[in-house]
Amino acid sequence: AFSAVGGLGVVVHLAVLAVAFKGFGEGFVAAQILATVVAMTFNYVVNNSLTYRDRRLRGWRFVTGWLSFSLACSVGAFANVGIAAYLFDRQTFWVLSALSGVLVGAVWNYAVTSVYTWRQQS
Repeated sequence: AFSAVGGLGVVVHLAVLAVAFKGFGEGFVAAQILATVVAMTFNYVVNNSLTYRDRRLRGWRFVTGWLSFSLACSVGAFANVGIAAYLFDRQTFWVLSALSGVLVGAVWNYAVTSVYTWRQQS
């Protein structure tokens, strides 16, 4: 389920990136950062509702869960934007640059958030 949500998150990421970068003429790095934050938030909300519904976070825990998820994903997000920017600067097509960054970030995000954000409560 986490992978399916991640796949939808990639679609969200690319849609936001396309609108910001191509539609509004925002710089690639700024658009990649925006797309990363929007996709990260989308993934958190959907994973909280579906993937981890048995450990669903509600109320204040929903907010603190989003903060912990964002913090846990920040290393992956940093790698995502860094790799995408590096490839884009070297004339790689913007979609391939973005997808390369997303792939690297996704590996980290899955490993950390599945344990950290939705850990079993004792």
